[in-house]
Parts: sequence; structure tokens; C-alpha cells
Amino acid sequence: MLPGLVYLYILVKGAFAGSYIKALRLKDKMELVKMATMPTRGEIILHNNNHYTIGEKIGQGNFGVVYDCIDSWGNNLVAKVLLPKKPYEEVKTGWQTEFQNLLTLRNPFITYFYDAFEFRDTFYIITEKCLDSLSGLIKIPDYDGLVWARPIARCLLQAINFMHSVGYVHKDVHLGNVFTSIVKDELVPNNNNAWTFKLGDLGISKLAGDINVFNTILAKWMLPPEYLNPDEFGIIDQRIDIYHTGLLLMQVLTGAVQDFSERDIVDGLPRKTAEQLPPPYNFAISKALRRHVDQRTRTALEFWNDLNQNS
Repeated sequence: MLPGLVYLYILVKGAFAGSYIKALRLKDKMELVKMATMPTRGEIILHNNNHYTIGEKIGQGNFGVVYDCIDSWGNNLVAKVLLPKKPYEEVKTGWQTEFQNLLTLRNPFITYFYDAFEFRDTFYIITEKCLDSLSGLIKIPDYDGLVWARPIARCLLQAINFMHSVGYVHKDVHLGNVFTSIVKDELVPNNNNAWTFKLGDLGISKLAGDINVFNTILAKWMLPPEYLNPDEFGIIDQRIDIYHTGLLLMQVLTGAVQDFSERDIVDGLPRKTAEQLPPPYNFAISKALRRHVDQRTRTALEFWNDLNQNS
């Protein structure tokens, strides 16, 4: 090849390579922009012939940001916006998974799912707005856990029973994921006297056959014995929700957040603590907190029946 042609070839090849690198950088930059578009207060989003007006930011977690939201019908809702901490496609996969969970798990005692959509390359989930979580409830003045425990247990155990009946495990039942909800009176809209309780945050729910000790991520105080020592206590299955409900109800009754170490959990301190509760809670909750999975309360309905013994 002639020297001039070689030089020209090098220039063209270099220009093409530079353009290709710039294109890749531009693509990466576009990807970042796609993942970073948060709504603004007062913004109106149209989807499925419904207008969603975004309000104040009211919360934030690992999954994303939560905003107040009102639809065209005046329903008080929340818009859950996924945070772009991962590549766009991975975030999209997670959003689609939770979307399918919410569609499958519609139940009166699970926070109601209204809508889900992608807007400006950002993923939204629209759900009902609840009054507060149980974390807030136990802090109210003159709180009495004996007043609240039974109605909370009845609602929560029905939600868990339904999830298990369709093959799902929640894996994250705690005070911050169970909510107080006002039952709206259409004739007297300002009547806030009728309450119910709903299980929410289905983001890490799994099909029962998909869970195992290696892909389960939990807060340390929520670790069940079978997570810490599966050879001794058994494998993780749907009874992890029974164990967590036992922890939750013990905290509802005492009005205090329990904080057990891994040693406490392996030694059975949660069960021993539950045995000090008044009947019938002592028997029902301590049975749900047994360390060995095969000796633990088997179902949500069995848990409810245990709570009604000698009550």
C-alpha cells in the first residue's frame, strides 16, 4: 500500500474509532439521564386516561422515593418512583417484577395497587395512601397493645394466608411494612373512625420455590434461626413470614421495638420473651417463634386459631 494511502487509512480508521468511542460515551450519558428523571411537585402525569398530580415527597428507601399523589377522581394515593441505582434494564426488570407481584397479590388486606407505568424513562407504581405504619401507631399517647393486637393480627394473618395460598412469601414483615388504613365513608367523607390494617411493600416478595438462604436479604434483627444455621433449624420457606409476624405481634403488644442479636436468635431468646406475654398471646406467639422450622406454626390460619384459644 502506498504511504499516502496508508496515512489516509489510519486517519479514517482513527476517526471511526473516535466516533465509536464518543457514541459509547454518549450512550452511557443518555443511560444516566434515563435513570435520573424525578418528578416535581405539582407535575401532572397522564396515563390510562387518568391524571396523576404529584405532591410532596413523603419518604425514601432503598427502592426509591415516595410522593403524595392525587388522581382525577380525587383519590389520595402515593407514587412510588424507583431510584436509578442500577443500569436501566436492571431497574426495569425489578419494576416489572414488583408490578407482577402487585397484580397477583390483590387482596383487601394488602395495600391496593392502582397503576404502574414508565414515564420519561422512569418507573412509577401508584398505590393507595395509608395513614401510617405500625411503627408510628405504637408511639401514640396512651398506647395499649392489648387493644390493638387482635385486630392487627386478624388483618395481617389474612394477608399472609392469601400470599401463601398463591405461592408467594413476603420475607419482610415488620412494623414499618404494615399500615393503618382509613375505610372511606362515601356519605361522610371526613369520618375517620373506621380503620383496617394492610400489609405493604411487596418489593422483595418471592415465589415460595425461589427462596433460599443465599438469596435472602434481611435486617439483622429479623434473621430467623434457619437463616443463621440451616443445618440445625431447617430451610427457609413460607414460615419465615410466620416467624416475622410473631416478632411483630410481640412488639405490638409491648409497644417496644425488639432488637435481638444473632446469638439471641440462635439461643431462642425471641421465643422465651414471648412466653412472658399474657395468654393467649404467650402460647400463640412463642409457638410462631420456635427455632426449628418443623416445630413452628405451619400456617397463618393456624396462628389465628392459636390466638383464639381461651381468649
